[in-house]
Amino acid sequence: MVVAALVAFGIWLGVAFLNKGNPAGPSDYSAVYLATGDIYFGKLQWFPKPHLTNVWFLQRGVNQENQPQLNVAPFNAVFWGPVDEIYLNPSEIIFWTSLRNDSQLAKALANPASVQPLAPQGQLPAPSAAATGTAPLR
Repeated sequence: MVVAALVAFGIWLGVAFLNKGNPAGPSDYSAVYLATGDIYFGKLQWFPKPHLTNVWFLQRGVNQENQPQLNVAPFNAVFWGPVDEIYLNPSEIIFWTSLRNDSQLAKALANPASVQPLAPQGQLPAPSAAATGTAPLR
């Protein structure tokens, strides 16, 4: 029984190690969708209870032409000044997923200053991240 557990742990560790260099493999960042409809991004940990660090959240809005617009904003930048960690109610989590290493959002979360947002074709440029504290999603 102990040998089987060690073999299973070794396989899991090997897969996790090999996927770190894989561009399509999972990154350190996850997306968490809650029953409220809110979506949070960050480094997800499950012990002792589910929580995110380096937390960002999805903001939905409309631009001046009444077109839908999505942005991500750092959780600790909201007006009431929370710390950069959020504990989640497990019964409110609808689903979670790891972001891929080659995901633009995972790259932005890992190093927000290095990403220069670009507007998709046919749309107005989003407000600058420096001016709004947000980074647009494409």
